[in-house]
Amino acid sequence: MFLNFKKINIEDNLIEIPKGASINIVTNLILEDENIINKKIYLNYLRIYSKFYKKIKFGEFNINNKFTLFKVTNLISNPSNFYREFKIIGGWQTYQLKKLLKEKFNLSNSIPYNDIIADTYNYQSHNDFSEIYNLMKNFKIKFFSKYKDNELLKKYTIEQIMVISSLVEKEGREDNDKRLVSSVILNRLENKLKLEIDATTIFSITKGEYKFDRKLTLKDLKYKDKYNTYFIRGLPPKPICYVSRKTIEIVMENYKSDYLFYFFNEKDDKHIFSKSFNEHKKLLKKYRKNE
Repeated sequence: MFLNFKKINIEDNLIEIPKGASINIVTNLILEDENIINKKIYLNYLRIYSKFYKKIKFGEFNINNKFTLFKVTNLISNPSNFYREFKIIGGWQTYQLKKLLKEKFNLSNSIPYNDIIADTYNYQSHNDFSEIYNLMKNFKIKFFSKYKDNELLKKYTIEQIMVISSLVEKEGREDNDKRLVSSVILNRLENKLKLEIDATTIFSITKGEYKFDRKLTLKDLKYKDKYNTYFIRGLPPKPICYVSRKTIEIVMENYKSDYLFYFFNEKDDKHIFSKSFNEHKKLLKKYRKNE
């Protein structure tokens, strides 16, 4: 009856048991009761339970105020049932992930864009960041393994696919727009045309270390840098942002179109696509006239 009715000590529906915590510490963490006799009863119960039945685990445990001591004891003798989230957003730059790493793990590390796929990763309090980093890198390996027979991987390496996907991530809007942007990039690469993507110019200036908070100028477009696709021909050497799983999936669809050009219509919040340079010039001229 004691185990079934005594209230437990919870905060935010969570109990955290530190690694190496003694039975006495566990008792004080769990039991909401200042009565020394009650605590001794539960302390002795935990000792017997841990010695003859199941050892008490460490970690974070998700509970609620309807849990009894009996149910809590059973819970903490099993692996932690609480996971934290480490969420990386597609399109993020280095400075944004650095901020998250500082908040979550008090680290000043940076992670190469090529190493991981932007997604939500679950981890537990006892995991250190190296374990999470390995989890993310293994996820990327597993993700691309299902595309081993994909047509694009006969033309491009996984690293180049990551670069292409990063361009689509920064340029595209919703999913269908990303499909069309992806088709333009692939078509221009196939036709050996310069990509001339504004996002690469921005990256060539910031290198992902800070937010670009002004409009691009003609002078910017002429900036001599290995990432600036107005200056170089072909792909930049590495991705220009973290890329989401969804965007890579869209690129791997290898969506076909006849488009070779596009520009962004700010008024309608969408890209305008063209099949020829003459068509592109006419549409762009009309757009600028109506601005």
